[in-house]
Amino acid sequence: MLLAGQALDEVRRQLQRGGDAELKGVMWSLRGNAWNLSDERQEQRKNLWREYTRLGRAMSLRDSLQAIYASLDQQEAEPLLRWWCSWAARSRLLPFRHLAKTIRQHWDGMLAYFDTHLTCAPSEALNGVIQLAKRMARGFKIFIYFRTAAYHRAGKLNLAVPKLV
Repeated sequence: MLLAGQALDEVRRQLQRGGDAELKGVMWSLRGNAWNLSDERQEQRKNLWREYTRLGRAMSLRDSLQAIYASLDQQEAEPLLRWWCSWAARSRLLPFRHLAKTIRQHWDGMLAYFDTHLTCAPSEALNGVIQLAKRMARGFKIFIYFRTAAYHRAGKLNLAVPKLV
């Protein structure tokens, strides 16, 4: 969904570069979910949908992908995701065509999400913590020291020396 939001934002930027100055302050009306927006932002979003057909098509693509992600299981989601990818690939919106290509490249992982509802975000976060420990351990000649620093960082251990009274 992050990539779909970025694709929508890219379509908005393309329109803005094309000379549509009215799109300057509408970014927050397009981001996020419609039900989280204020009434004023929802009305602005509807007006944008009507006025700019390319932007309306991009919002439709993003919203329909979000509806697909609300599917409960893989059997229900797979045909919908296939349909969405073909729609996005046929759209004349280059960012969404790229997104459809990305989804097809990671097809098995995308479908696995619907069974487990797990993403790789926790492992990516842990990888960032370990990379930080790696930078901290620069200069250590023995792997044991790096491993200790990684455990210390990943476990959020507080190894401060107690104060003597």
